[in-house]
Amino acid sequence: MLEKENIMAQRTHPRTKVSLLAIIVSSLALLLSPVLAQEVKEDQEAKKEKEKAVRITEEILVVGKAPKDIPIATVSTISSIEVERIKPRDLSDVVKYIPGSMVTFGDKDTYSLKLRGVSSNRIALLVDGVPVYEPYFSTFDLKTVSAGGIDTLQVTKGPSSVLYGPNTLGGLVNVITKRPTENPSFSLLGSYGNLDTRSLGFDTSLGWKRFALVADVLYQDSNGFHYPDPVAGQTERTNSDFERLNLNAKLYYTPSDSTEIMINGGLYQSEYGMPAALFTQRARYWRFPKWDRWTLNAGGFTSLGGDSVLRFRAYYVNYYNTLDWFNDPAMTSLMSQSTYDNSVYGAFALADLPTGRTNSIKASLLFQKDVARTQDNPGLPWDKFDQGTVSAGLEDHLSLSDQWKLIGGLSLDTIDKYTGGENNTSLNPLVGIKFTPREDLDFHVSFARKSRFPSMRSLYSPSSGNPDLLAESGQNLEFSTTYSGPIYVTGTVFFTRFKNFIDTVRLPDGTRLYYNVGKAHINGFEFQIQKNLTWLLATVNYTYLDHRNDTDDRPLDAQPDHSFNFDASFFLFKGFRFGLYGIYGSESWWYDSTTRQVLSIPSYFNMDAVVSYAIQGRYEVFAKLGNVFDDYFYTEPGFPWRGRYFEVGFRADILR
Repeated sequence: MLEKENIMAQRTHPRTKVSLLAIIVSSLALLLSPVLAQEVKEDQEAKKEKEKAVRITEEILVVGKAPKDIPIATVSTISSIEVERIKPRDLSDVVKYIPGSMVTFGDKDTYSLKLRGVSSNRIALLVDGVPVYEPYFSTFDLKTVSAGGIDTLQVTKGPSSVLYGPNTLGGLVNVITKRPTENPSFSLLGSYGNLDTRSLGFDTSLGWKRFALVADVLYQDSNGFHYPDPVAGQTERTNSDFERLNLNAKLYYTPSDSTEIMINGGLYQSEYGMPAALFTQRARYWRFPKWDRWTLNAGGFTSLGGDSVLRFRAYYVNYYNTLDWFNDPAMTSLMSQSTYDNSVYGAFALADLPTGRTNSIKASLLFQKDVARTQDNPGLPWDKFDQGTVSAGLEDHLSLSDQWKLIGGLSLDTIDKYTGGENNTSLNPLVGIKFTPREDLDFHVSFARKSRFPSMRSLYSPSSGNPDLLAESGQNLEFSTTYSGPIYVTGTVFFTRFKNFIDTVRLPDGTRLYYNVGKAHINGFEFQIQKNLTWLLATVNYTYLDHRNDTDDRPLDAQPDHSFNFDASFFLFKGFRFGLYGIYGSESWWYDSTTRQVLSIPSYFNMDAVVSYAIQGRYEVFAKLGNVFDDYFYTEPGFPWRGRYFEVGFRADILR
């Protein structure tokens, strides 16, 4: 009965056909729409001074929401106020409301990100500009980034700047944590929910003369979660418990108005279980007694004279993870204990050099070293691998007039492999043009080639590694428009082609080996609409994807054709807010490599509700009801999401 009601029906997917002609025509219509604007000419020097962007160390590239400040890629930004309204547990609860994004939950208890259908191992995650990813597998887990300290979240899709370096094939996410406040502050926050799910933390900021300190701490633990089994009803998910500690601190020194120095240290410690797959995928009985990460970085910015700026940073990130692998569901028979002691260190410098009133040169230089040390069992020898990456980028931003701007760039990216194989070098161009006919209207068209170097696992794994792998590459073309009038509207049409995708191939003897075998395409469009009233703040996002693994002639895994999300906050009276947050994903597909069949993942809808009340502007209490309709759904086969849950919490601004 269970299999009949909720386990996937096996069927092949009829190839989705999208008229490229219709998309191109609609794109050209957006770009060529007649927009007539009569502008009042302002004094040029006054305007230049007014438009100077605020400089901060944590932001690699200055990104604004006003049309004139939008880059030639699609950038979605969420502020700290918007983050706090969601009452999130971690980054996964925030980024899923970005247009074009999708968060999946599955194997290894990992919360993974897809941007326009591209998976997280092809996306760069930055925290305050520093890359944060597990270097052996070359991926990241969204739950390891606390939502409590987020000041701004920037998600870049499409033809991103060449200054970010390699491995941004699918886009990038930059989490900017909170900076010092003007006055000393101290806030306490906490929550409690089902199955003793608890959190307690604080954030603080203080300054003295030219020094400032900001810090946040958050402790979380839980006995796990329930899911609404279609047959048995509410069922506790075995081995879903966790315990986490997040700390982050930044010390600033500002010797002058044109220079800032920052030292940043962070610690993430966790212990958690991995719920076994309920169907389709092989059940594995794993626990992570230790999954830790600590970071240290230092850098800042300084003026090079006039409006020229140099940004610089050196960083070190260490991961120490232990995995216990059991033979049985009761986890009484230990089979192996693996240990990973991996690290990433590097440095980068970026220069912004205006060469006149209408032209600016931007340049970057990046070096990074990835080191992996793995041990299959205590007492056994350690395996060690390392590889280096060097990237140099150059961009030219030329203002043709007050309305037209041309951007061109080129990056040279190279990887120095640990052993065997030929080192890879990629040359990645970027070109785009912006048309801003009015202060509230922008159009842009852009094209870029991006590359992603192989992970150390795919290169050096003793069982399946292939040191001859080439870099994956993708070509991305997008047309976009943004209107920031009484209603904020932005829309993008995009076309992406990938080649040299890396995947494992089963050999005649039954073993697997990584190869460059894949070609794929992802075309589509997305739009966002926002409306702000005194009693309502509302956002609606929609994304359509035509996606295909062209090599195997099947859809990309776990990627809906249609996705839709919304958030709406109602301010019914002073201090009171009622928020609704919904996500819909259409039916998607999953390739079962064991049976070699394409399986269906049912469509789903999930909604959360939050009620909060602010007292005297200093204290807030809230209640959150997650998965309001207690729907049974999954985004990866065998791993259902959390069912209905209830949580209450508070925030107290004790000093501000």
